[in-house]
Amino acid sequence: MASDVRHNEVGIMFVADSSAVHGDQWSPLRYFAKKGEIQMKKLLSALMADPICNAIMSILVYAFYGAVIGISLTPSAFFIYTMYKIVPPTSLLNVFLLALCIGASVYMFFIVALIVFAIFERILTIGFKPGRYSTSSPLFARWIVYSGLHVILLNMVLPYVSGTVWNRLFYKILGAKIGKNVFINSPKLSDAYLLELGDNVVIGGDASISCHIFEGDKLILGNIKIGSNTLIGAETYIMPGATIGNNCNIGLKATVRKNKEIPDKSMILAFPGTPAKKIAEILKKED
Repeated sequence: MASDVRHNEVGIMFVADSSAVHGDQWSPLRYFAKKGEIQMKKLLSALMADPICNAIMSILVYAFYGAVIGISLTPSAFFIYTMYKIVPPTSLLNVFLLALCIGASVYMFFIVALIVFAIFERILTIGFKPGRYSTSSPLFARWIVYSGLHVILLNMVLPYVSGTVWNRLFYKILGAKIGKNVFINSPKLSDAYLLELGDNVVIGGDASISCHIFEGDKLILGNIKIGSNTLIGAETYIMPGATIGNNCNIGLKATVRKNKEIPDKSMILAFPGTPAKKIAEILKKED
C-alpha cells in the first residue's frame, strides 16, 4: 500500500496511507481518528516502559480484580454471617451445622463468580473482532485486563464446574454461540466470545480451544467454529481461525492448526512417537 510522506525544514511532517489522504472515502474524522490511535499507542508504550507507571497501572488493575472477587464473595459472606447469627457455635452440633453452611457457601461463590466474571469479561471484550493487533494498541491493553480476569476464574472456579450447566452458562454470557446438548468437560476455552459450537458437540477433558495466539508482537484473534455431532478429544489443541465440520472426530492430544478447515466426517489423530521430519512431510501434503 502506497504511503504519502511530507517533509518540512525539521523533517517528516506526517505519514499516512495515500488512500486515506487522497482516496474517495477520505474524511477529516477518519484521519484524526487514525492519528489519535497512533498517539495512544505511543502513550501506552511509554507508560509500560516506565517502571513507576507500570507499577501504578498494575495496582489499579489488581484493585479491579479484587473488586470483582469481592462482589462475587458478597452473597456467600452474607449467608455465612446470617447462619452464624441463627446457629452460633455454642455446641458441637451447631459447629457442624455452621461448617456445612460454610461448605455450601463455597459452591454459592462458584455460581455467583461465574456470572459476575462473565459479565465483566463480556464488557471488557465489547468490540473485539478477528484480526491482528499490536501489543502497544489500546485493544491489547483491554485484552490483557480481560485475560488476567479470566485466568483468575480459570484457576479458582472453572475446573470445578466442568461438564455442568454452569460452565455452559458462563460461556454463553461471555458471547459464545452454543447449540443444543453440548457437553464441555474442559475449562480451557479462551476468548469464547469468538467460539461457535454446533448441536451435540462434546469437548473432552482439558481440551484447549484458543481463539487467540501470539505471533511476534501481534495478538491474533480468530473465530473457531465446530460443527454439530463432533467430538473434540481430551487434551486437544485448536488454534484460532479453525473450522471443523459436522460429525468429525478430533482424537486425543491432536492439534488443529490456525485457519485450518476440517471437512465433515473427518478423523484427526495425533502423531505420538512420529519423527518431526515425518510429521512435517505429512503436514506439507495436507497444505
